[in-house]
Amino acid sequence: METDTASTGPRPVVAQAGSLRTQVPTSPSWAEVDLAAVRHNLRAVSELLGPSCGVWAVVKTNAYGHGLVEVARAAQEGGAAGLAVAAFAEGAKLRRAGVAAPILLLWAGEPRRAGAIVRRGLTQTVCDEAMPCALSRAAQRAGLPGRVHLKIDTGMGRLGVSPGEAAAYAQFLYRLPGVSPEGVFSHLATAEAEDSSYAQLQLKRFREALSSLAAAGVPPGVRHLANSAAALRFPEMRFDGVRAGLLTYGILPDAPSLASIPLRPVLQWKTRVAFTHRLSAGSGVSYGCTYRSSRESVIGVLPLGYADGYPRQASNRGYVVVRGRLCAVVGKVCMDHTLVDLTLAPGAEAGDEAVLIGRQGEAEITANQLAAWANTVVHEVTTLIGSRVQRLFLDDGPARAPAQGQ
Repeated sequence: METDTASTGPRPVVAQAGSLRTQVPTSPSWAEVDLAAVRHNLRAVSELLGPSCGVWAVVKTNAYGHGLVEVARAAQEGGAAGLAVAAFAEGAKLRRAGVAAPILLLWAGEPRRAGAIVRRGLTQTVCDEAMPCALSRAAQRAGLPGRVHLKIDTGMGRLGVSPGEAAAYAQFLYRLPGVSPEGVFSHLATAEAEDSSYAQLQLKRFREALSSLAAAGVPPGVRHLANSAAALRFPEMRFDGVRAGLLTYGILPDAPSLASIPLRPVLQWKTRVAFTHRLSAGSGVSYGCTYRSSRESVIGVLPLGYADGYPRQASNRGYVVVRGRLCAVVGKVCMDHTLVDLTLAPGAEAGDEAVLIGRQGEAEITANQLAAWANTVVHEVTTLIGSRVQRLFLDDGPARAPAQGQ
């Protein structure tokens, strides 16, 4: 019997129509997830792409750290043609939650899971012989289709059959009893790069593979190549569907020449100042004393650190917002604490809200900015927000932050 690992973190709280249910957040750090923004973003992407191109919302890795089930439901309500996850456990969790949308498993799969995949109506990525054969046996036993999408490796060098093998492999799939090929796709390696030549080479290879399928009389089903960046940069790569990861969450890819699209950020990450104290000029701060105050300073202690997903690489580089002012992260980010210079936020004190991602007053920190400070990709910033950070799901209503001391 397949089971999912239970979360050991604080329970999520759902806010609807501007009010919270009886539960209150229990974590000193929380993430506010705007489900109305998810629906808005999916509709905005759909409007850009047009009616002939479906949007597959990528909700793998706990919906990029935002919350798997809640985001998947909102994406479906926003018109997503389907959902994409990485592992079987994610797809199974969505089915148990009553999510009925098509769900594509992006991993190459485990043959031992074939029966469960078929019973749950999940769609498996295939690019070898073992997995589709296992699905065929399971489908015949269950009297249900074994749904698959064929993956072609056009240059990522990760998963997929080569373009030259695509037609023969597709014919192999169609010969397997019970197996239902429903799509063909590939994945771009350089969609965000300023030089688009390699992405265009991958597009050429994908088209060649599709042509070989047509010559062999094999219908491709849903053809999808573009991720978020390619969907905005390269209209010719949209085909029948795009896989929208960052766009679902209101985050623009770090790429040039993006089409204009009215997105709304889905996530805000907040905490409260736990403690403040004054340090004299020249005082060392945190491990290794990598920061020394140049003046008498007010230092605030935030009750979260790299164990919660706040990147250690943002040490002495990042900022948070307190009392509407940008306050620098000073010293090394610790496992459970982060220190910030509150000197430029007059009157700041313990209990004040501190925004790590999001807006407070006129000041805003985006996930992309935090990623730049940490010298990483924005995907890592949100997916690493840990289980100790409580998710507070909002739906067309303002958040109420945890009361002081909770």
